[in-house]
Amino acid sequence: MRVLVIGSKGMLGKDLMEELANPGYEVIGLGLRDLDISKEFDMPKIEAINPDLIINCAAYTNVDKAESERDRCYSTNVTGVKNIVNFCKKNDIIMIQYSTDYVFSGDKEGYNEEDRKQPINYYGETKSQGEDYIINNLNKCYIIRTSWLYGKNGKNFVDTIINLCKDTDEIKVVNDQTGRPTYTKDLSKATIYLIKNKNEYGIYHITNSDKCSWFEFAQEIVKLKGLNSIINPCTSEEFPRDAKRPKFSVLNNNKIESLRSWKEALRDYLGQ
Repeated sequence: MRVLVIGSKGMLGKDLMEELANPGYEVIGLGLRDLDISKEFDMPKIEAINPDLIINCAAYTNVDKAESERDRCYSTNVTGVKNIVNFCKKNDIIMIQYSTDYVFSGDKEGYNEEDRKQPINYYGETKSQGEDYIINNLNKCYIIRTSWLYGKNGKNFVDTIINLCKDTDEIKVVNDQTGRPTYTKDLSKATIYLIKNKNEYGIYHITNSDKCSWFEFAQEIVKLKGLNSIINPCTSEEFPRDAKRPKFSVLNNNKIESLRSWKEALRDYLGQ
């Protein structure tokens, strides 16, 4: 199978490229500088590769800046997705698209794959629109919703906390937003599981199991690294952001075997 990974130089894309480097897959990666998915005239670059499967890791993910950079956010998360969908439909290609817990409002304790979406920030709105276009126009597709990603190949919450602890003795972290941290290495393996097992097309929630707040996540990072900084809880109101965040965005996994606990994955990431 010939697999094209779009956004192959990003945090998730690099892990996918590594995990796909096994017999049975011919893997080609295109970084954001190689392909602008928001430009329809860039689609012939995909045609030249002639893939059987396209995994789209390209996305605008700066949740706060999305509120002011709406055109940039929309062009990648909606227009770009539409261009890939139209190409896949025309050429009978399977597509995998990553989405987010932020398509939900966060007003209930856990979301199933079929629950009604109600994003409360612009980033979530664009990801929701991208999902809708895929579902309405392409049969051969997997939409994978995930949350709180971190990995070795990009800026992430884990590294941010560790770096902050080098410069300050006390850090405030919000304690009223709950979700599921997800290691990109585990997400990559689960993605390949869907492909290998030819699971039914549709929407999947894939995260590491168990839940926590950002405060609890930070506490675990500090503990595992043996850092001396004190982590203090605060409310979202005490830590104002440009974009609202859902208070409880746990994604229930109902379709495939659950991944390992986020604590175990974090230990792996930190080399424990």
